[in-house]
Amino acid sequence: MKPLTELQKQVNAYDEKYGWADDATAHIALHMNEELGEISRRILRYEGYKNERFDRKELAEELTDLLYLLLKLANKFNIGLDEEWDSMWSRYEKKTSRR
Repeated sequence: MKPLTELQKQVNAYDEKYGWADDATAHIALHMNEELGEISRRILRYEGYKNERFDRKELAEELTDLLYLLLKLANKFNIGLDEEWDSMWSRYEKKTSRR
């Protein structure tokens, strides 16, 4: 996989191309909620709670839709996710529990 910074550039170029670079941050966050709901539905199917066919490919598509929106939101705030990931991982490595 490409570095997150490269993915962020790819998302930015795509948004610029289609005129979506000026999307409101609230709309991006709401769209993320929508995608998370779609992921949740796929998980409910997988676990048998929903009496619908589970499709792993559909789940993968929803996860990557959410990733796109996460990258887009990071772009809106000029957050470099590669650096933030490294910082987060350093914190996580020091944890001994979920607290």
